Amino acid sequence: MPSDFDPDRRGISAPRPAGGQDPDPDATARSERRYLWLLVLMIVLIVGITTLVGIVGMIVVAFGGTT
Repeated sequence: MPSDFDPDRRGISAPRPAGGQDPDPDATARSERRYLWLLVLMIVLIVGITTLVGIVGMIVVAFGGTT
């Protein structure tokens, strides 16, 4: 099946690069989904903690404290 990366289709005379065939695409997809969820969780935690610290800082300053 030709693809956009196929050297013959793009008119490149160099040999096809080795690799590119995943022996178990289902297992790879499962692990990628797990990593995607971890990435989303890390982003939510970083943004959430930063926002919480900012809100607490504004409350402390509003009641006469210093940061």
